[in-house]
Amino acid sequence: MHQNPGVGLVQQAAATGITSAYISDDFAAALFPKSDIILSDRILSNGRQYLQAIVRQIETEICVIAAEDFGLTHDMIIEIGNNDRGHSYPLLQNAGLLETKILLEHVFTCVQREELGARLLRKISQAELESVLVRHLDNEDQAIADAAMALLVAQSRDNSGSAAIHAHIANLPAEILFALTWPIVAAVQKLSGYDGPDLKKAAEKLLSRHDESGGTQRRAQRLAQFVDQLDENLHPLHDGLDLFLARMALRSGLSVNQLILFTAEPQMMRLVLAMRTMDMSADQAMSIFGVLEGGGQLLTRASYNEIDREQAADLVKKWSSNILYQDAQRRLNTPYTGLAD
Repeated sequence: MHQNPGVGLVQQAAATGITSAYISDDFAAALFPKSDIILSDRILSNGRQYLQAIVRQIETEICVIAAEDFGLTHDMIIEIGNNDRGHSYPLLQNAGLLETKILLEHVFTCVQREELGARLLRKISQAELESVLVRHLDNEDQAIADAAMALLVAQSRDNSGSAAIHAHIANLPAEILFALTWPIVAAVQKLSGYDGPDLKKAAEKLLSRHDESGGTQRRAQRLAQFVDQLDENLHPLHDGLDLFLARMALRSGLSVNQLILFTAEPQMMRLVLAMRTMDMSADQAMSIFGVLEGGGQLLTRASYNEIDREQAADLVKKWSSNILYQDAQRRLNTPYTGLAD
């Protein structure tokens, strides 16, 4: 018996009717953005790809652990663990479980990091980028050599595979992995109909063995602590992007994620102020700006030298304070009409 195509159309129409109720939210977000950062189609596409890849990796890993470590023999769960199609993403998306502030900020930072990497590769080849770290491998200080090797290994892991977006569980902050893991467990349970304890035990094992020190950013930060005072030449073409960001974070007191965010802002103004507080020469700052910005606005020697260093330092100090504290300040300073007169 052939399935009546009209049934599928009815179901699609019903689903469309539900989602169309949110058109005003989507339209408002497009018409009235709350930040000055332009979200290009490429950034949005890369963000979706990154989220899909991370969700797929986590769900696969949970199902593999459940099967191999806890002996789970459920067919659907074994299928999810054996392929890379990605099953739980649509459920999580439709339920709004991928829209948390902390997760979306992480995703944006990661895709902007990819954007910076692409800009850098327009100036220097991948082979040349890899060679900039090799010089540290023969360092007489074994700690430096070991840290450089660890960073090279992490970067090789990130660059493996054919995917355009580099996404790997090892690079996830613990809070992001935690925030994704349990919704994914719930989604896999719903898809498979399995409600036993093994998926939850697998999730707990995945979380317990997660080591943030193995992430690329953490390894770059470790190498930066060793080499920054020994090497005055701070530049992405000299250090590679990860080590450059780590060294700049070390000198400025800002976080790597903040610096990445600054590169997405109009004219990278906050990044320029950070460079000014670090006593960078105008030529060095202009060169870094040119490599990271990738076209568009230009930084001039006159505009850079006109920046008041003390005022810039006060702002950078404010930005470098605890992120939760800064967020609380913003919220407390936002007018709230719900208070009684």
